[in-house]
Amino acid sequence: MDTNTFNPSWLVIARQTRGLTQKELANSLSVNQGWLSRIESNLRNISEEKLKEISGLLDYPTSFFCRPDPPYLAGRTDVFHRKTAVPEKVINKVNGKLTVISAALEKLLEGVEIEGIDMDSVDLEEYTGSIESIAQMIRSNWGVPRGPIQNVTKLIENAKAIVIPFDFGTKRIDATSFCLSKARPLFFVNNSAFGDRLRFTLCHELGHIIMHQGTIRESREDEANRFAAEFLMPERDIASYLDDLSLAKLASLKIQWRVSMAALLKRAQTISTITPSRARSLWIQLSRFKQREPEELDIPLEIPSLYQEIVDIYQHDLEYDISELCTLLRLSENDTYQYFVKPQTYDLVEEAEKIIRDNQAK
Repeated sequence: MDTNTFNPSWLVIARQTRGLTQKELANSLSVNQGWLSRIESNLRNISEEKLKEISGLLDYPTSFFCRPDPPYLAGRTDVFHRKTAVPEKVINKVNGKLTVISAALEKLLEGVEIEGIDMDSVDLEEYTGSIESIAQMIRSNWGVPRGPIQNVTKLIENAKAIVIPFDFGTKRIDATSFCLSKARPLFFVNNSAFGDRLRFTLCHELGHIIMHQGTIRESREDEANRFAAEFLMPERDIASYLDDLSLAKLASLKIQWRVSMAALLKRAQTISTITPSRARSLWIQLSRFKQREPEELDIPLEIPSLYQEIVDIYQHDLEYDISELCTLLRLSENDTYQYFVKPQTYDLVEEAEKIIRDNQAK
């Protein structure tokens, strides 16, 4: 497609990212919904004047709407959401934003070489081992030592995957993961999650990326949970710790293994190191912590670095200013700052450059 030709698919994406229905956008444009429906369905042409009006209203440059088809997320079997029930409008908005970010990120990756271990997928239809043996194999291939994993995020980034903290606008979505066109895994994780939940969520999504590419399996959520449990708490390493459990011991193990007390208790049940009656008693005691386990037991958040390093290459090494970055990504300044650039970083750079120019002019 000619990159100067209007592509209505991006109009739909833009509208969704702003949380607007077709009717709401039509009302804002003072047109009837039928007109907008035909534009979005590519059944009629749009004037340059109207495109500029839409551009201003949705805060996207006109170039945003003139690009090849977007990497649609809705309906793909290889896009994974760890979530509870979420309204369709919220999902549409999230998918729209993730589409915008992933398309821009793919453009950034054209100028960046990422080193690390390749993240190979496993065909479960051909694999004869168990889900747990896949987790063990990945730990072995990645050179993970026995025992607790200190930093899951760093481990995943070392496998050339990009972890992106993201505001889903709801706590009902823990994460979304999928691969870019060149098989680059992306993990969007809820930036309001606690450290222990974030680590398990990342391993859950890692299980999906490794085991469920292009396959639809009714059991895939359970399989991803089993993968995450074995990846974080290998049975051969943790079994001896999970006997004679009490609430105090679960709290101590949480600090050591960097997973929730609930995950530890569930693991004990799975590998049968606890009696059913004792498990029931501990679940009752844990039920008092409805939304959050004791604050003093919080696991520190793991801060991703690869995502910002990619932007920093353009910002510092390639010396792109904010205007050039916006043009490259076909995004407004607001969205470029929100998704990619820390404003204060650019402010400091621009201030330093101004001082240098002033000194040179003297």
